[in-house]
Amino acid sequence: MNQYLDLPTAIYDVCQQWCQKHGYSELFCRNGEWWAFPPNGVIPLPLKDTISNKRQYSQEIKIGRVSVRLLPDGSFDTGSKDQNCFK
Repeated sequence: MNQYLDLPTAIYDVCQQWCQKHGYSELFCRNGEWWAFPPNGVIPLPLKDTISNKRQYSQEIKIGRVSVRLLPDGSFDTGSKDQNCFK
């Protein structure tokens, strides 16, 4: 689990790791969504629409004493619909 000082840095790092692994470049955020250029692409694509099976790539990160799972599009991994934290 990676430790970060703040959430924006953690989100950028998780997105950047996915991009590097899949050949995407020039990661940037526009209007709250992360975009990057696909391999050999000339038009950037939003990561949220590009990544299939996002949960497969979620990463647990820690900020201070708080741990969360981030998806590579910068959103939180909230788990499956049938998951209940209060069992």
